[in-house]
Amino acid sequence: MLTKEKLHKLTLAGLLLAALIVCSQITIPLPIVPLTLQTFAVGLIASLLPTLYAFEVVVAYLLLGAVGLPVFAGFSGGAAVLISPTAGYLYSFVIYAIVTSLYLKFRGRKTVDLFVANVLGAALNLIIGSLWMVPVLGMSVKTAFMTGLVPFVIPALVKIILVVLIAGRLQKIKRFDIAA
Repeated sequence: MLTKEKLHKLTLAGLLLAALIVCSQITIPLPIVPLTLQTFAVGLIASLLPTLYAFEVVVAYLLLGAVGLPVFAGFSGGAAVLISPTAGYLYSFVIYAIVTSLYLKFRGRKTVDLFVANVLGAALNLIIGSLWMVPVLGMSVKTAFMTGLVPFVIPALVKIILVVLIAGRLQKIKRFDIAA
C-alpha cells in the first residue's frame, strides 16, 4: 500500500531526478571535462533523501542515459558516454550520493554536517572521475588530477555552499524533512 509518506518521498525523488537532468544541461564547456551543475544536483539529492532513495535516483539517472535518453551533459546519452573519458564522474555520482547520505544519517543534519558530508562526496567524485581518465586517456595520475580535479575544486566548493544553504533551508520545512 502506498502511504502518504512513501508517496511524498517518491514525489521528491522524482523532482530531484528532474533537477539532476536539468542541472546536467547547465554546462560550461572546457577541454576534456566540462563544468556542469550535475554535482550540485547530486549534493541536493544526497542531502535531502534517505540513502536508498538517493542511490535509486542516481542509478535511475544513469540508466536513463544508458538507454540513450539525452540526460547527460550536453544533451548526450547512450552507452558511448558511459565509456568516455568523463564516465568516471558519472559512475562516482553513486558514491557521492551514498557517502554523503550515510554520513548525514549517522552524524546529523546540522550545517557543518551538510558541508562535511558534501565535501567528502564531492572529493570522491573528483578523485574517481580523474582516476578514470588514467586508463581511458593514457594519462599519468598527476596529469589526470591536474586536468580533472584541480580546476574543479573552487567550483565544487561554491556548489557545496549552495547545496548546504538550500538543503538546510528546505529541511526546516516540515514537508522536506524525510531523510531519515
